[in-house]
Amino acid sequence: MIDIVDGLVGKNHLFKRSIILIKAWCYYESRILGAHYGLISTYALETLVLCIFHLFHSSLDGPLAVLYQFLDYFSKFDWENYCVSLNGPVCKSSLDVAAKEVPESRMDNLLLSEEFLQECADKVSRGPETNTRAFPQKHLNIIDALKENNNLGRSVNRGRGVFHSAEMGLN
Repeated sequence: MIDIVDGLVGKNHLFKRSIILIKAWCYYESRILGAHYGLISTYALETLVLCIFHLFHSSLDGPLAVLYQFLDYFSKFDWENYCVSLNGPVCKSSLDVAAKEVPESRMDNLLLSEEFLQECADKVSRGPETNTRAFPQKHLNIIDALKENNNLGRSVNRGRGVFHSAEMGLN
């Protein structure tokens, strides 16, 4: 999916270059990357970068602009009350409601169409969904764009403080 999105974004591989920059920043500067250490997984981080592109693609012109938008958006995100989804925040109390709901103000300016996302989900699925378990809420809640009941933030320990503005050096 990364190659396909990178092709959609264009701009001399802006999506891939931004992922590399943000991974480096998260690993070396903020020390929040590494699922085996109770930190965020690489796939979760790539999904967060995809979220930034999906919501703000028209204003992104270079990897530093993407890093800035990433830090700005997620340092202000209300992690206590909301989950991150590709289409924006989803209230934790309404996780029974489909996470695909898009705020009216953003519906016409998204990077990826619902049809595209469904095609990608169909490609990675192994047939009809047999696991209908609810979304497991954890300290960090990121809804997988390809499987809505998969929490990509499940590896993060509460004590790590991932994505709080003080931890990110933004205060």
